[in-house]
Amino acid sequence: MTGAAQIASTLGWVALVAYALSAVLYTTSLFRTAAWVGRSATAFAVLGAACNFGTLYARSLALHTVPYRDLLGSMKLFGFFLAVLNIVLEFRHRDRSLGPFLMPAALVFLLLAVVQTTPVHKDAPELKGPIFALHVTLNMLAYAAFAVACALSLLYVVVGRSLKKRAFTGPASRLPSLSYLERANRTSLSLGILSLTVGVLLGLFWASRMWRGEHPLWALDPKIWFALATLAFYVFVLVRAHRGAAPVSTARLSIAGFVLVLLSYTAVNLLVSKLHDFTS
Repeated sequence: MTGAAQIASTLGWVALVAYALSAVLYTTSLFRTAAWVGRSATAFAVLGAACNFGTLYARSLALHTVPYRDLLGSMKLFGFFLAVLNIVLEFRHRDRSLGPFLMPAALVFLLLAVVQTTPVHKDAPELKGPIFALHVTLNMLAYAAFAVACALSLLYVVVGRSLKKRAFTGPASRLPSLSYLERANRTSLSLGILSLTVGVLLGLFWASRMWRGEHPLWALDPKIWFALATLAFYVFVLVRAHRGAAPVSTARLSIAGFVLVLLSYTAVNLLVSKLHDFTS
């Protein structure tokens, strides 16, 4: 194992521990109002995100290419984006209610990547360059934004039911208002749609240059069409929301849409697509 690979491994484990502590503390903050609990949760989230970025950077030095060219590497990036979006929303709105949902998810994705990561021996020149890097980065940012939209939507459903039952006590009383959740969900959907649109366009441009000779039927790859279908679905959800659709229906569609994201990210890559299998 090279020095950069060793650093990447060490930072990955540090990030994993920080995410675990952050997830536990964020969840505890729902039941305890002590200020140190929430502040500690935020501090460990920041530490974990910094180490997560560090392990990605060190892995890129070890591979001499983008550190998320495979599925496990992209899991690290996905966990990083979840943590960063959680921190940004927390500082922007001074609200930690998303932490108990997003940080455990970031922990799971990073755990799978750290525990199962294996060295990549084959150096693929075509998987280098800014276009490919931006394509993957923006797609992962879109997936993370849709994950945040899913978490916000789950919170919307929970808060709405608590209000109907007039059981807005205990942990439920520390959740944000419905109006905030609705606005934040639209923002997350918009960010996801914008990122996925640009990411897909960059991917199509890159593929037309790199795959045209070796894979003349690259445009028929199922991953491309599944990504376009996912994008179309979320555009439909956002347009519908702006036209006055019931917020609870937007929340339910956002939750359902994330199922498409998970399928695109896992099953389609691993079982269906031949060009996006991320197994090299």
